[in-house]
Amino acid sequence: MTRFLLIRHGETAWNADGRIQGHTDVELTEVGLEQARLAAERLRNEKIDVVYSSDLKRASATGEAVAKIHKLPVKTTPLLREANLGRWQGMTMQEVAEKYPKEYAAYSKDSINNRPPDAERLEDVIKRCRRFLDKVTELHPDATIAVACHGGTVRGLIAAALGAGPEIYRRIRADNGAITILHIISGKPLLVTMNDTCHLSTGSIGSGADQ
Repeated sequence: MTRFLLIRHGETAWNADGRIQGHTDVELTEVGLEQARLAAERLRNEKIDVVYSSDLKRASATGEAVAKIHKLPVKTTPLLREANLGRWQGMTMQEVAEKYPKEYAAYSKDSINNRPPDAERLEDVIKRCRRFLDKVTELHPDATIAVACHGGTVRGLIAAALGAGPEIYRRIRADNGAITILHIISGKPLLVTMNDTCHLSTGSIGSGADQ
């Protein structure tokens, strides 16, 4: 059995402002650093064998908090990046609605098939998440693997493991600092824990939106 402990990164200033991040490399706020620390403490008694992270700072800083406790390095990979959200990155949804009214209306109606201009398709996010799961499961059989990533890639990893399509995205919540546990047993997935925020104070739980 391979165990994946999926941790969404802590809060960033853009999370707090409601700005779309995507591939933009935004750092954690003090609240975000505390969320990462609390997630790491929640996992202190787990026997973690390896720590992987997105190569974006907000995720790698979250991974470092976990890795420090377990005296492990963090292995970064672009396969775990948030979805690229194209020309909307850096904007609030209000700004998007004002600058791209037609595209915003289409996205609001169906965000799976009507992506932001120049954005990554969710099917492609799921494919790279599948590549990550296959590669890591092969490299670390029977290991417990901490994975610090993003809301979009938490959803992508779950979809990839369960053999689901992008329609599952709007049915999964992934808060800042939350932990999701996924087991792969003889090639078959088992979703054990979903969006666990019990280690966080209720006031510090961040957005579950794709940002």
